[in-house]
Amino acid sequence: MIDTGATHNYLVSAEVERFGLVLEKGVRRVKAINSAAQPIADVAKSVLIKVGHFEGKTNLSIVVMDDFKFILGLEFLQDTRTAVLPYVDSLMILWAKPYIIPTLAGRMGEKNLSAMQFEKGHKRNEPSYLCTLRFEDIE
Repeated sequence: MIDTGATHNYLVSAEVERFGLVLEKGVRRVKAINSAAQPIADVAKSVLIKVGHFEGKTNLSIVVMDDFKFILGLEFLQDTRTAVLPYVDSLMILWAKPYIIPTLAGRMGEKNLSAMQFEKGHKRNEPSYLCTLRFEDIE
């Protein structure tokens, strides 16, 4: 999954052995929106990854996750000079040779979580309202 809100790249700890990664001790912490902050156990540096026809290296932070196995964040996007083009459902990697990689929008089903934060000026005893849009596929 590509996540423009994630600062780093993450791999679920259960996949480390399968890929035979060499790990270094992690010193950062990660805070997901639906869980408490947790330390990053280890980091795999300069891992070769393939996205479409593109091959490049990036770092992976090893964490415990329950919703995805692999997340490419801003670290990957910056390392590989990648632009997310949602209006054409593609990634554009501006490497020595440019790559256009088609993407698929995925749905998480019941695992979706929305968050809202009030800015300063909200009064506790006054009613607050949140409006959302829900899209349904009509067959």
